[in-house]
Amino acid sequence: MHTQLEAKTLERCKSLIQPIRKAHYWAFGLDFPYWFSVGQAQVESQCRHNVMSTDGIGSEGFAQITYKLWKDKLRQAGIIEIKSIEGHAKAQAFILKYEFDRTVCKKLFEMYQRYNGGELVSKELMRARSCRWEDGYKACRRGNVCVLRTGKECRQYRNACEINYEYAVKVHGAGLNYWKGEAVERFEYF
Repeated sequence: MHTQLEAKTLERCKSLIQPIRKAHYWAFGLDFPYWFSVGQAQVESQCRHNVMSTDGIGSEGFAQITYKLWKDKLRQAGIIEIKSIEGHAKAQAFILKYEFDRTVCKKLFEMYQRYNGGELVSKELMRARSCRWEDGYKACRRGNVCVLRTGKECRQYRNACEINYEYAVKVHGAGLNYWKGEAVERFEYF
Protein backbone atom coordinates (compact mmCIF):
# COMPACT_ATOMS: atom_id res chain seq x y z
CA MET A 1 0.00 0.00 0.00
CA HIS A 2 1.37 3.39 -0.99
CA THR A 3 1.36 6.36 1.31
CA GLN A 4 -0.32 9.53 0.08
CA LEU A 5 3.10 11.03 -0.72
CA GLU A 6 4.14 7.96 -2.71
CA ALA A 7 0.84 8.04 -4.59
CA LYS A 8 1.38 11.70 -5.55
CA THR A 9 4.92 10.90 -6.72
CA LEU A 10 3.65 8.00 -8.86
CA GLU A 11 0.94 10.24 -10.32
CA ARG A 12 3.48 12.94 -11.21
CA CYS A 13 5.84 10.36 -12.72
CA LYS A 14 3.09 8.82 -14.82
CA SER A 15 2.40 12.26 -16.29
CA LEU A 16 6.03 12.32 -17.50
CA ILE A 17 5.93 8.93 -19.25
CA GLN A 18 4.88 10.24 -22.67
CA PRO A 19 7.34 13.15 -22.94
CA ILE A 20 10.19 10.98 -21.61
CA ARG A 21 9.31 8.11 -23.96
CA LYS A 22 9.14 10.43 -26.98
CA ALA A 23 12.46 12.11 -26.14
CA HIS A 24 14.27 8.83 -25.52
CA TYR A 25 12.95 7.32 -28.74
CA TRP A 26 14.34 10.43 -30.50
CA ALA A 27 17.77 9.96 -28.88
CA PHE A 28 18.12 6.16 -28.76
CA GLY A 29 15.55 4.62 -31.09
CA LEU A 30 12.21 2.93 -30.60
CA ASP A 31 13.55 0.02 -28.56
CA PHE A 32 14.95 2.04 -25.64
CA PRO A 33 13.58 1.07 -22.18
CA TYR A 34 12.39 4.60 -21.39
CA TRP A 35 10.78 3.51 -18.11
CA PHE A 36 14.19 3.58 -16.43
CA SER A 37 14.46 7.29 -17.25
CA VAL A 38 11.05 7.84 -15.68
CA GLY A 39 12.51 6.02 -12.68
CA GLN A 40 15.49 8.35 -12.84
CA ALA A 41 13.12 11.34 -12.63
CA GLN A 42 11.55 9.72 -9.56
CA VAL A 43 14.96 9.24 -7.92
CA GLU A 44 16.21 12.71 -8.84
CA SER A 45 13.19 14.84 -7.90
CA GLN A 46 10.15 12.67 -7.16
CA CYS A 47 9.14 13.78 -10.68
CA ARG A 48 8.73 17.40 -9.64
CA HIS A 49 9.58 19.62 -12.58
CA ASN A 50 9.55 22.94 -10.76
CA VAL A 51 12.32 22.03 -8.33
CA MET A 52 15.77 23.55 -7.97
CA SER A 53 18.46 21.50 -6.29
CA THR A 54 20.32 22.52 -3.19
CA ASP A 55 23.46 20.91 -4.64
CA GLY A 56 25.12 24.28 -5.06
CA ILE A 57 25.65 23.91 -8.82
CA GLY A 58 22.19 24.84 -10.06
CA SER A 59 20.62 21.52 -11.03
CA GLU A 60 16.99 21.91 -11.99
CA GLY A 61 13.86 20.14 -13.12
CA PHE A 62 12.70 16.54 -12.85
CA ALA A 63 16.03 15.16 -14.14
CA GLN A 64 18.10 17.66 -12.12
CA ILE A 65 20.03 18.93 -15.15
CA THR A 66 22.80 21.47 -14.59
CA TYR A 67 22.06 23.67 -17.59
CA LYS A 68 25.14 25.86 -17.23
CA LEU A 69 27.34 22.76 -17.64
CA TRP A 70 25.40 21.33 -20.60
CA LYS A 71 24.22 24.53 -22.31
CA ASP A 72 26.66 24.46 -25.26
CA LYS A 73 26.21 20.76 -26.07
CA LEU A 74 22.42 21.05 -25.74
CA ARG A 75 22.30 24.08 -28.05
CA GLN A 76 24.42 22.23 -30.63
CA ALA A 77 21.79 19.47 -30.51
CA GLY A 78 19.00 22.02 -31.05
CA ILE A 79 17.81 21.97 -27.44
CA ILE A 80 17.52 25.63 -26.51
CA GLU A 81 15.65 25.40 -23.21
CA ILE A 82 14.94 22.97 -20.39
CA LYS A 83 12.15 24.87 -18.63
CA SER A 84 9.34 23.07 -20.48
CA ILE A 85 8.70 19.41 -19.74
CA GLU A 86 9.31 18.51 -23.40
CA GLY A 87 12.59 20.45 -23.55
CA HIS A 88 13.71 18.98 -20.25
CA ALA A 89 12.89 15.41 -21.33
CA LYS A 90 14.80 15.94 -24.58
CA ALA A 91 17.79 17.30 -22.65
CA GLN A 92 17.66 14.32 -20.27
CA ALA A 93 17.61 11.91 -23.23
CA PHE A 94 20.42 13.79 -25.01
CA ILE A 95 22.65 13.74 -21.92
CA LEU A 96 21.98 10.06 -21.31
CA LYS A 97 22.80 9.24 -24.95
CA TYR A 98 25.96 11.34 -24.70
CA GLU A 99 27.00 9.32 -21.63
CA PHE A 100 25.93 6.00 -23.16
CA ASP A 101 28.14 6.64 -26.17
CA ARG A 102 31.09 6.98 -23.76
CA THR A 103 30.44 3.86 -21.68
CA VAL A 104 32.95 1.03 -21.87
CA CYS A 105 30.42 -1.75 -21.28
CA LYS A 106 27.31 -0.42 -23.08
CA LYS A 107 25.15 -1.20 -20.07
CA LEU A 108 22.47 1.11 -18.75
CA PHE A 109 23.67 1.03 -15.14
CA GLU A 110 26.98 2.51 -16.32
CA MET A 111 25.16 5.22 -18.32
CA TYR A 112 22.98 6.27 -15.39
CA GLN A 113 25.95 6.27 -13.02
CA ARG A 114 27.92 8.45 -15.46
CA TYR A 115 24.94 10.84 -15.51
CA ASN A 116 25.02 10.95 -11.72
CA GLY A 117 28.72 10.88 -10.93
CA GLY A 118 30.79 11.30 -14.07
CA GLU A 119 33.17 8.98 -15.85
CA LEU A 120 34.69 7.31 -12.78
CA VAL A 121 32.37 4.31 -13.07
CA SER A 122 33.85 3.53 -16.50
CA LYS A 123 37.38 3.73 -15.07
CA GLU A 124 36.32 1.41 -12.23
CA LEU A 125 34.93 -1.14 -14.67
CA MET A 126 38.16 -1.00 -16.68
CA ARG A 127 40.18 -1.42 -13.47
CA ALA A 128 38.03 -4.42 -12.57
CA ARG A 129 38.36 -5.78 -16.14
CA SER A 130 34.69 -6.58 -15.93
CA CYS A 131 31.32 -5.22 -17.01
CA ARG A 132 29.58 -6.50 -13.90
CA TRP A 133 28.11 -3.86 -11.57
CA GLU A 134 29.38 -5.78 -8.54
CA ASP A 135 32.96 -5.84 -9.85
CA GLY A 136 32.91 -2.12 -10.62
CA TYR A 137 31.69 -1.44 -7.08
CA LYS A 138 34.50 -3.57 -5.62
CA ALA A 139 37.05 -1.66 -7.74
CA CYS A 140 35.71 1.73 -6.60
CA ARG A 141 38.23 3.78 -4.59
CA ARG A 142 36.40 7.06 -4.06
CA GLY A 143 36.42 8.90 -0.76
CA ASN A 144 33.73 10.41 1.41
CA VAL A 145 31.67 13.41 0.36
CA CYS A 146 29.52 15.77 2.36
CA VAL A 147 25.82 14.94 2.00
CA LEU A 148 24.39 17.20 4.71
CA ARG A 149 25.65 20.71 5.25
CA THR A 150 24.62 23.39 7.71
CA GLY A 151 26.06 26.65 6.51
CA LYS A 152 29.72 25.96 5.86
CA GLU A 153 29.89 22.98 8.21
CA CYS A 154 29.40 19.42 6.99
CA ARG A 155 27.12 17.44 9.29
CA GLN A 156 27.19 14.10 7.49
CA TYR A 157 29.52 12.30 5.09
CA ARG A 158 28.91 9.29 2.86
CA ASN A 159 31.18 7.23 0.69
CA ALA A 160 30.95 8.36 -2.95
CA CYS A 161 31.15 4.73 -4.14
CA GLU A 162 28.03 3.85 -2.15
CA ILE A 163 26.17 6.89 -3.45
CA ASN A 164 26.97 6.31 -7.13
CA TYR A 165 26.49 2.55 -7.18
CA GLU A 166 23.26 2.76 -5.16
CA TYR A 167 22.00 5.31 -7.69
CA ALA A 168 21.90 2.73 -10.51
CA VAL A 169 20.02 0.29 -8.25
CA LYS A 170 17.51 2.97 -7.22
CA VAL A 171 16.90 4.04 -10.84
CA HIS A 172 16.37 0.42 -11.86
CA GLY A 173 13.92 -0.27 -9.04
CA ALA A 174 11.97 2.93 -9.58
CA GLY A 175 11.88 2.37 -13.34
CA LEU A 176 10.20 -1.01 -12.92
CA ASN A 177 7.16 0.89 -11.56
CA TYR A 178 6.60 2.22 -15.11
CA TRP A 179 7.43 -0.89 -17.14
CA LYS A 180 4.45 -2.30 -19.01
CA GLY A 181 6.08 -5.61 -19.95
CA GLU A 182 7.70 -4.42 -23.19
CA ALA A 183 10.51 -6.65 -24.43
CA VAL A 184 14.06 -5.31 -24.22
CA GLU A 185 16.55 -6.83 -26.61
CA ARG A 186 19.25 -4.29 -27.43
CA PHE A 187 19.80 -2.64 -24.05
CA GLU A 188 21.02 -4.47 -20.97
CA TYR A 189 20.69 -2.80 -17.57
CA PHE A 190 23.06 -4.80 -15.31
